[in-house]
Amino acid sequence: MFDGMSLFIGALLDALIGPNLFVPGEPFLIAAGYQLHQGIWTGVIAVLFGGLIGDQASYWIGRYVGVPAQKKLLAWQPKTRRPIARCRHLMYKKGNYVLAFARLLGPVAWVVPFIAGTNKIGWSRFSLFGLVGLLLGVGQFVMWGYLLAYGIEQFPVLSQAKLVVVEHQYTLIAIAATLLFLVIGYKLRWRFLFTKFTGVFFALMLWANYSHFFFYSDDFAQQESSGARLAAIIQPSELAYKVYPGLSNVFDAQAMNIMFIGENPRDLMLELGWIENLTFSRNDIELKDYIQLLKDNTPPVSDLFWNNQPQEMAFQLPGDLLRRSHIRWWQAGIDAKSQQKMWVGALSYDDGLQLTPYSGIVTVLHSVDPNVDLERDKLAKQVSEQASNRQIELAALAAPTVLDDDHEYYTDGRILVIRDHLAY
Repeated sequence: MFDGMSLFIGALLDALIGPNLFVPGEPFLIAAGYQLHQGIWTGVIAVLFGGLIGDQASYWIGRYVGVPAQKKLLAWQPKTRRPIARCRHLMYKKGNYVLAFARLLGPVAWVVPFIAGTNKIGWSRFSLFGLVGLLLGVGQFVMWGYLLAYGIEQFPVLSQAKLVVVEHQYTLIAIAATLLFLVIGYKLRWRFLFTKFTGVFFALMLWANYSHFFFYSDDFAQQESSGARLAAIIQPSELAYKVYPGLSNVFDAQAMNIMFIGENPRDLMLELGWIENLTFSRNDIELKDYIQLLKDNTPPVSDLFWNNQPQEMAFQLPGDLLRRSHIRWWQAGIDAKSQQKMWVGALSYDDGLQLTPYSGIVTVLHSVDPNVDLERDKLAKQVSEQASNRQIELAALAAPTVLDDDHEYYTDGRILVIRDHLAY
């Protein structure tokens, strides 16, 4: 951690014309924010005072030796030619705004006080608007330092914004690359630019899809090293009966409508004639494997997330590529009543295909029938007829839900609870 004098010198050199071409001020300002979180105000005062003196010194250097110094500066550092030219133009058009917001304008901030002095802008005018700019520019990095020390997870809005960006990073990269291609093509006057732009866009979106499913989907399977969540004693009423096609909260919820009390629901599923599916997050699926699974009418199950975890296993009834019943299972903890493992499942029916936002990409997935209660009741009938050694009940554990902007289903809120014979 920097001491007060180091913060002062760092902020001073960041604002002083010449040294500020080499000395980045952000680490010093962020460090002051860290100290502020610890209750130390002297760091903030030091960077503000250092920035103020640096701005004033740059102004007076420009005032007295601006023209010859500017020529020497351009000869010494040619890269300053563009910022200086841009700064002159902005200063002429909107001088007060430039002085106030210079520190938010990237490289232009390096030369604004110097150019203000060179152009003989009044000292009082420069000092007033420059002080506003100093407070804005220093304040933003002090704030980020404070937030980093405090922990971004303490701010749900910022945490969700970060999660959205991270989850959508490959789509954002594809869009940015396509726009860069469009700008370059426009400047070079390429023929058939729109056709080329469209082709590049779809190619990059296909790349984002392929990368997501075959390269990165297993990154979502976070390991519970302590096992604390799986060993926790849970009341069924405490659980959240919603799952999502992504980690961030921008996605519409799907239904969690099944519960199994017992060691593992796999034996029950296989006994009832369900087929266990591979999943992208839990299995290493190559493209050739995927094609073979499609031929067998048992395509891999796309991931849904409950408590930010993808399903641990998935099953389907025999069907075709467009229509099938399927269920995903998560282990939730230990049932407080029976002291047996508790599993929760999301059961629904695939009915055709649709283009949909999913876990950071836009892709073609199955369209889910919103009437999830129908599938729940079918499973209840199947268990009662084919697995009589299991106990079933419909428990009102979730709230009734209508099909709206936040949900892809409607339900009466009852959960099908299946108890293994050892969990009675």
